[in-house]
Amino acid sequence: MNGLKNCKIVGSVPDWKTWCREADNVDLPCDWLELRVDALPPELSADEIFDFLPGVGVLLTPRHQSEGGHREWVGEDRLRLTLELLPMAVAVDWEAALLPQAKPLVMAAKEMEVLVIASHHNFEKTPSVEKMLEIEAAARAAGADIVKFAYRVHTMDDVMKGIDLLRRATGPIAVMGMDEKLGPMSRILYAEHGSCLIYGYVGDTPTAPGQWSAARFYKALHG
Repeated sequence: MNGLKNCKIVGSVPDWKTWCREADNVDLPCDWLELRVDALPPELSADEIFDFLPGVGVLLTPRHQSEGGHREWVGEDRLRLTLELLPMAVAVDWEAALLPQAKPLVMAAKEMEVLVIASHHNFEKTPSVEKMLEIEAAARAAGADIVKFAYRVHTMDDVMKGIDLLRRATGPIAVMGMDEKLGPMSRILYAEHGSCLIYGYVGDTPTAPGQWSAARFYKALHG
């Protein structure tokens, strides 16, 4: 199965300085640009962020600290800021484990036709396929349009679990391995087998172990 035509390249931006610079780039090598809201200076207001809109779709990712986020969110600050920024987005990423508690966000996203991505990260190992299918089912029940898995791969057997997951998933799914050696290869392989998103960094700094730049992934997928 060749899923390359349906796989969107997401350019992940690691910091506010890079975002401000790349927002004016008319030749971005990606379909969406990911704004890591958790990595923004906390004093920035939503209005200031709206001043820097790129020419491609925006994926909002206010990552929670429990899954690698940079900011220690307090109370409802994360939900409030995400709702304020939602009009700029084509998609929003929220952790699958926390999505059932984010009903206001899911409802607002549906009303604005913003895709909800439910993500699950494991920085130590590859979960079993059965466990990931359980997470997928719960995420879809909570309102996810796309379910995303990013996990550490140590062996080719780990990589192949992602192929099995893609075959058995019940809806749109994104899969990616994290590893300096196997990570890039796994992401291209998963794109070929139907993963709907592939992430590469924009700027100078990878945002995940073994991640290629968005430009390099673009060249690998499209020549």
